[in-house]
Amino acid sequence: MPAARKLFKKFFLLSTLLLFSTFAIAQRQNNIWYFGINAGLNFNQTPVVALTDGKLNAGEACASIADAAGNLLFYTDGVSVWNKDHNTMLNGTGLAGGPSPSSTQVIIVPQPDNDNRFFIFHMEAFGGDLYYSTVDMTGDSGRGAVVQKNQYMLNEVTEKIVATRHANGKDIWVIGHKAGSDAFVEWRVTSSGVSATPVQTVNIGQVHNKSMAGYMRVSPDGTTLAATGTSFAEGFVDIFDFDNATGYITNNKLISGLKAGTATVYGLEFSANSKMLYVGEYILNQPGNLYQIKLPLTSGDIADKGIVIVSMPALGALQMAPDGKIYVTQGDKTSLHSINFPDNAGAAADFQLNTVSLAAKKARLGLPPQNLSNFSGLTFASNGNCSATPVQFEMITNSANVTGISWDFGNPASGAANSSNVAKPSHLFTAEGTYTVTLKAVVGGTLLTKTAQVSILRSPDGALHDVVADKPILCEPGKVNLSAEGATGSEKYNWYDQGGAFIIQTAGAYETPVLSANTSYFVSISNGNCEGEKQKVDILYAPAIAEITASNTIINLGESVTLTANNASAYSWSPATYLDNTDTRTVTSTPLSNVTYKLTTTNTNDCTQEATVNIIVKSEITVPNAFSPNADGVNDYWVIKNIEYLENYTEIFDRNGSVVYAARNYKNNWDGTLNGKALPTGVYYYMIKLPNNAVKSGSLSIIR
Repeated sequence: MPAARKLFKKFFLLSTLLLFSTFAIAQRQNNIWYFGINAGLNFNQTPVVALTDGKLNAGEACASIADAAGNLLFYTDGVSVWNKDHNTMLNGTGLAGGPSPSSTQVIIVPQPDNDNRFFIFHMEAFGGDLYYSTVDMTGDSGRGAVVQKNQYMLNEVTEKIVATRHANGKDIWVIGHKAGSDAFVEWRVTSSGVSATPVQTVNIGQVHNKSMAGYMRVSPDGTTLAATGTSFAEGFVDIFDFDNATGYITNNKLISGLKAGTATVYGLEFSANSKMLYVGEYILNQPGNLYQIKLPLTSGDIADKGIVIVSMPALGALQMAPDGKIYVTQGDKTSLHSINFPDNAGAAADFQLNTVSLAAKKARLGLPPQNLSNFSGLTFASNGNCSATPVQFEMITNSANVTGISWDFGNPASGAANSSNVAKPSHLFTAEGTYTVTLKAVVGGTLLTKTAQVSILRSPDGALHDVVADKPILCEPGKVNLSAEGATGSEKYNWYDQGGAFIIQTAGAYETPVLSANTSYFVSISNGNCEGEKQKVDILYAPAIAEITASNTIINLGESVTLTANNASAYSWSPATYLDNTDTRTVTSTPLSNVTYKLTTTNTNDCTQEATVNIIVKSEITVPNAFSPNADGVNDYWVIKNIEYLENYTEIFDRNGSVVYAARNYKNNWDGTLNGKALPTGVYYYMIKLPNNAVKSGSLSIIR
């Protein structure tokens, strides 16, 4: 009943915000699914989680049910029943439903006013007889037992069966269809049990033969009944008005024009707002259509009324889930497809392939039908049982007509906080112990009372403090030691990752694995039964970045290069040779020879990083150590290669240190003379001063 759930949530918001009382809770009894070949899904978690512990192996028939908190009670294929421990339930074999369980031939219905009793409606395949069996959850120490088996209801029915809530919000209609007939047959389930004979038989619509596969559904608002079928001529969908107060089925509208022959019009499901109907064609080896039909229907031609959402072979069950999506099976696949927004028209409904993995388990044709809550009167759920942490309570009822909510938490020491009139209160119990909690509410005009005992355990005595990391900032991947103080006696520390998943319990510190990203951990004190509030410790992964951008890395002698670092807090360049600065983001170098510069950056977290860049100078100064100025036209001048590219001051000395030649910006024009006279053969010495205080010096021989 997805539409009812949305309506209930709206009522709840009003009651919470305005403190008045129309309220009902979304049910969790549908939150555990088992189906196909050992496949399962858990809707108590978001996103939904695959279950792999199921024992069921069924092509189509499957049903499962959970309690109000979403905990598995039992599941069945219409032949056997398995309990919450995945063992065969006591007396849980031999249900009349084999050997080939078919699509929706098994449903689970709660007995009104009895939280512990359920009816399984099951049938023999291919136009066989309809039966019900009774499960009592008080049996086998709370694991349940089948206490009544194979109670005959009707002979020769089709595989279509559906349950829907009576207009009184308490009783339940169970609707089947006679095989080889146009007759719908209805039973009423009350607090007294299942009616011994059908309360109503309605002849309307198409004849359904024994082998006609498919589904029957009632819309969430309880006003529309639909059933699929296939004749040799064509497939069809019958749509009717349904009166959930009287059970009357009227005003048949036939949707025709669907594929037939090798095809079966099979899957069927309403949107939560009851305004869209989804219909699937099952064809094994060629595409069948998944249609969206807008309601109310005025014409019965599928070409006019149906929008094709997708085409693919082997389309199976269509099933509304607790998360508001309609899930779709396709053959023996290890995933389910989904219609993510079924209320929306056309492409906005958002059909997606393979949205839920089944963890290598396989779906087949069927999915578990939606259950009706077994809490048709009034009950409540609680979350939490520790003295230092508020316990969350939640009223549970199927009625939208609720007034006069009143809670008594059985804790007078809490003063005015001992009572509440909201549907979903919280209460902080003053001490450990057992408290009797009482909820009263007027449901459907009747004052109902639910009383239950809540056991509150002692919270830890210690107070958590000094939660620290030895390295709150990581400059490189590494492990971190986390520590906390405050535990007393035998109390321990529970450590959790940033997603809240439990990691380990320790008596003291916890060493993390190697970390290479920002992360957080949580820690609490535990006494074995309860734990205190969690405190968070953050670890920042903040390595520095060192990157160098060079205007050029290969230059000619005499050219300059600009080096720029990435943005950082501090910079250090080395060596300082040829550089105009060593501690700025941008530096300039005019090197005389190849050089490698190292950059060290520091970020705001005092993390450092290094980078290097190689500068290649194409031509260096080459100083000859001899020349022969004898006017023969060969080697008559002292020629220094590349000296013309650099500013310089050049001096030449004799062995006594006297200057025999000096020139600023030497032009390779000295011919070995002093004041116009030739210097004698011998060894002389030169010193060339270059930019940036660089100096080249050496010996020079004059040969005549």
